[in-house]
Amino acid sequence: MNLETQRKVGILEGDIAMRKLLQDILKQEGYGVSVFSSPEELEKADPNMDVMLTSISMLAADGPFSFDEIKRARPEMGVILIPSAEEIEKAKELVGKGAFTLVSRPFQPWELLHRVRGACELSEVRRQNQWLRRKEVKEPNGEVRSIIEDEPTLDELEKRYIEIILKKTGGRKDKASKLLGINRRTLYRKEREYGWVATYPNQPLSRVAH
Repeated sequence: MNLETQRKVGILEGDIAMRKLLQDILKQEGYGVSVFSSPEELEKADPNMDVMLTSISMLAADGPFSFDEIKRARPEMGVILIPSAEEIEKAKELVGKGAFTLVSRPFQPWELLHRVRGACELSEVRRQNQWLRRKEVKEPNGEVRSIIEDEPTLDELEKRYIEIILKKTGGRKDKASKLLGINRRTLYRKEREYGWVATYPNQPLSRVAH
């Protein structure tokens, strides 16, 4: 039994063939998978679901099954969008509003699994932070407070993750951006935001600000 058996992933997809493909890929990796053919079925979803994979067309424009309401009701859950070519711009907009990432069609299985693992890690951090904060409210003590303060924020976790990927790829922006699921322009912007300085394009970082 591997670690992924403890992770719960939901698939909200209207296309039967796509649902089956996603289900097979995730089950082979040991994830616990729940399949939903309509947004209304999410009412029966496990409240501890780590990640939801969905196409844009399955999200309502407003109401309880819109992206905004799903994120409000389940703030710890990571949302991975799988848009069609016509939905890419909308997917980017939702990523800006809090979706974890997007995986455009057609995709490679390794690419999908990479995104799901990252979303599961973020979901776990969110739940740990919430649990620690509730514990601190009920039982105030310095030890719990120090744990909370040491827990990385989502921005800090993103920063660390990007740094790891850049180091693993030797600073190659083309490879790093592909693994991260972002374009090079966004990666350059992130580097500037974090105060990192590259010697030349596609070269390892010369300095990382801490």
